[in-house]
Amino acid sequence: MKAEIILPQLFHGEAYGYYIDGDNLCRIPQDVYKKMIPLIEDRYMGSVHMDIGRNYLSDFYHSILPELADFVTVKETDKEVISKYLSSDVEFCFYLDAENGNVTCKAIAEYGDNEYNVIDCKGLNTNTSGILGQERIFSKENEVLGSVMQFLPEIDTDRGMFHCDRDEDRIYDFVTLGVEELAKLGEIKVTDSFQHVNVFKKANLSVGVSLSKGMLDLEVSSDEISKDELLEILASYRAKKKYHRLRDNSYINLNDEALATLDDMLKTLQISEKDFLKGNMHVPVYRTLYLDKLLEENEEIYEDRDSRFKNLVKGFKTIKDADFKAPKNLSKIMRNYQKTGFKWISTLEKYGFGGILCDDMGLGKTLQTISFLYKHYTDKSIGEKLPSLVVCPASLVYNWADEFAKFAPDMNVVTVAGGAAERTRTISDADKYDVLITSYDLMKRDVAQYEEKEFYYEVIDEAQYIKNHTTAAAKAVKVINSKRRLALTGTPIENRLSELWSIFDFLMPGFLYKYEQFKRQFETPIVKYEDKDASDRLKKMVAPFLLRRLKENVLKELPDKLEKQQTVVMESAQQTLYNAQVQHLKTMIESAKRDKSFNEAKMKILAEMTRLRQICCDPSLYVENYEGESAKRQACLELVERAIEAGHRILIFSQFTTMLDLLKKDLGKAGINYFEITGATKKEDRIELVNRFNDGENSAFLISLKAGGTGLNLVGADMVIHYDPWWNLAAQNQATDRAHRIGQKKTVTVYKLIAKGTIEEKIVELQNSKSDLAEEILSGETNIISKMTESDFMELLG
Repeated sequence: MKAEIILPQLFHGEAYGYYIDGDNLCRIPQDVYKKMIPLIEDRYMGSVHMDIGRNYLSDFYHSILPELADFVTVKETDKEVISKYLSSDVEFCFYLDAENGNVTCKAIAEYGDNEYNVIDCKGLNTNTSGILGQERIFSKENEVLGSVMQFLPEIDTDRGMFHCDRDEDRIYDFVTLGVEELAKLGEIKVTDSFQHVNVFKKANLSVGVSLSKGMLDLEVSSDEISKDELLEILASYRAKKKYHRLRDNSYINLNDEALATLDDMLKTLQISEKDFLKGNMHVPVYRTLYLDKLLEENEEIYEDRDSRFKNLVKGFKTIKDADFKAPKNLSKIMRNYQKTGFKWISTLEKYGFGGILCDDMGLGKTLQTISFLYKHYTDKSIGEKLPSLVVCPASLVYNWADEFAKFAPDMNVVTVAGGAAERTRTISDADKYDVLITSYDLMKRDVAQYEEKEFYYEVIDEAQYIKNHTTAAAKAVKVINSKRRLALTGTPIENRLSELWSIFDFLMPGFLYKYEQFKRQFETPIVKYEDKDASDRLKKMVAPFLLRRLKENVLKELPDKLEKQQTVVMESAQQTLYNAQVQHLKTMIESAKRDKSFNEAKMKILAEMTRLRQICCDPSLYVENYEGESAKRQACLELVERAIEAGHRILIFSQFTTMLDLLKKDLGKAGINYFEITGATKKEDRIELVNRFNDGENSAFLISLKAGGTGLNLVGADMVIHYDPWWNLAAQNQATDRAHRIGQKKTVTVYKLIAKGTIEEKIVELQNSKSDLAEEILSGETNIISKMTESDFMELLG
């Protein structure tokens, strides 16, 4: 055969070849360009004349011309002769079979009436006529051979078949992907045995739920799969496999939401394999809301629900529309969100659940609780009523008593206070009262006195007081015999997730399992590995039993809170002292790092950092007889004097009571009258001081951060000064909320005094940038110290 190939003008680029077609610059793939190089070298006057022998004619037509056709023009001569020597174009057929846990494929190349096994062409190329004759298009056969061997790399030459030597991963890939790929290359023919190698797209699960005798009954079923085989499938799913081979040698795809839901359900509800197989799946009724939330995300498997189950779920989904009515005398003064809180507590009570009212500071958690108790104790339809018990910090005992007197004067309320004999008499006469109020400290001492008593409700206020479940306070409140329990706190998580566990251990023991299991399933994965699945699962579990509203979302009419950071520059002597302490700390940290003893040295490093912070506040807190200036102390006094001249009244917070002592001297010299609350202030005196301040007496109130962070209502102030930043941003926010709360009529301005270029600036940066554990679970705040590393500490020092 003779052929003339007309070549365009070609140009060689770095990654491609190029040619001009009319007004267009066209691109040629590099591999095709390389094949054209011999033609370029042999061309004459823009074309190449070629003689193609009969032995290579078929390969030329079927393999070479298709690649060149887009870029060159071929003029053929002797067309009538060529067709005699061309083989028919090849077609492929794949015969698939399954035997003895293996799959096989026989690939056949068909040229008209002639058939060849593709395995025979292995090792041959398009330039080889070989003993098999020149009729075959080896380039195409080799492509098919490569496609099959991607999935079935083993060859049985005696039988002319491809296989994978019972490799289950390859079998699964071949069935799910390979067959589809081969179907693009030719015809597929399968045996009955191969047809049984199926892949179920879904597990076809169904879950039924019902409520019976205070327990939640579950039923899980599947039309195609037995329960014991379902457990085997789950084991493969938990091992993160992509498929599971069933007993009939078929496969199930494990990338299935139904399986994820079933695994989540069994794990969270702690259903054993034994109970699952027996169908004996009974769990506490407090799992109802979690189960509904989980299953509604996968409605395909969520089938039968009895009426009692539906009513309970509906009750929590429509709390705002519930029929519970707040007491008439309180309904007039309660805001809408507080009435919703009343309905939420009533709904919890109806179904026997405990919960955490964790509204933002200043939203009236006390009023919402009192409204519920008042409704109960004034309901004449209820016969004999058990008393209720309120446990709170010692500083709030009389505050609770005042709130009851203000909002529910008809109730018979008593404080468990005074000496041991007086407290014993009060506890002995508990049945004579509606509500008893005591402190955590006194509860620890009197716990034995409560053993024979039964209460309707036990309410714990500032529930973070039991955040450490090993303390006597936590143990004491948990042994009280009460029908219902309620926790109040603005910060259910201050530092670690174990605090949330401890509160729920009080509310509904077992709800978050035993602590070691909670730590293994939730705390460690979430805190250490930032496991989003574990975090989401925990949120689903606790969300129905947490009611949290933020001030900015529910109090649109509350005055603004303006936050300002005032930076001060330290003088020479103070800066020198600060720099020396920084260098001392860096040496400590580097030494601990070298010795690999950082965790052991952490507390000592923190103590030294406290000294560094004291230098920022006033060097005399750290150095005796210091006679230099204190930039921040001077700035604070000037700010207070200007504010008072403008008619403002001020709260000043500091973590250091010794700093408050210095500020008292400054205020005294300036003739500014003030009140003070620290941990040493008597509990009964605090209410009196707060009331006097709110009535307009004195212009300043000095408060230690820990002593004044909770329970105080100081709306008489419209300015807050944080003299020193603390690690725990939540504590600062709570302190601010002493003034920015219900009853405040003025805009509250919050000043943070920060020493420039010091650890204080870094603390503020950390507060704003570090990931927040509590935000993950319930949109709260948390302490960041426990998560800090060596590099974090060095970064603090600048």
